[in-house]
Amino acid sequence: MQAATHAAEQARNAPLRARAKGVPADLVTDADARAEDAAAQIIRAARPDDAIVGEEGTSDDGTTGRRWFLDGIDGTVAYANRLPGGWCSAVALVDDDGPLASAVHDPLGELFAAGRGEGATCNGEPLAIRTGRTLEQAHVALFLRQDRLVLPGVRERGHRLLDETGLLRHAGPGTLELAWIAAGRLDAWIQPNTDPWDWHPGALLVTEAGGEARVVHHETRWHVAGPSPLVDALVGLLT
Repeated sequence: MQAATHAAEQARNAPLRARAKGVPADLVTDADARAEDAAAQIIRAARPDDAIVGEEGTSDDGTTGRRWFLDGIDGTVAYANRLPGGWCSAVALVDDDGPLASAVHDPLGELFAAGRGEGATCNGEPLAIRTGRTLEQAHVALFLRQDRLVLPGVRERGHRLLDETGLLRHAGPGTLELAWIAAGRLDAWIQPNTDPWDWHPGALLVTEAGGEARVVHHETRWHVAGPSPLVDALVGLLT
């Protein structure tokens, strides 16, 4: 938790210098690397033998078989445009059995945390997913960008999701959307070809709040999270 909070603090005080990253609509700033390095320093001091993998290039080899995934700023486009509530800092610890612990810091004042078998919390209060909604009633978070639309099957399946889902929305950075599912504010989440630092922190929050997080291997890896019945329904649209 301290690593995620320290990363967010560094991000708030860092210069912007925004520029395109990968595709024209995607951005990176000087603050991304600064926040990631702040989180990495905390982890190195506490767990020097663990591996660390960061979105902005942090890559520490480890000897324990455990890896920390870091995202100093998830939601850089919102961060660069000063959109409130549009970004967060996240860390996740992963071992051979999957995510073991995670923390997500929303600078608006919420700290989400989870440990395998220990539940999920927001500012220390237990979280539980929202249940009982059909796919036609569900509010589902979906992220599609030009570089994702060219992946095999994504455009066709995106249209199928649009036709069958009650409401598709891009409410914020993927990690926060997963945290909001754990908190019962959104119903489900689906994205193609998701990076591990964008998946592991929030996926553990969802599973520890009573939901399911599943990776579906078709031509393109789809990541799906939410209550099991909604996950089953969304996966059904991918076949």
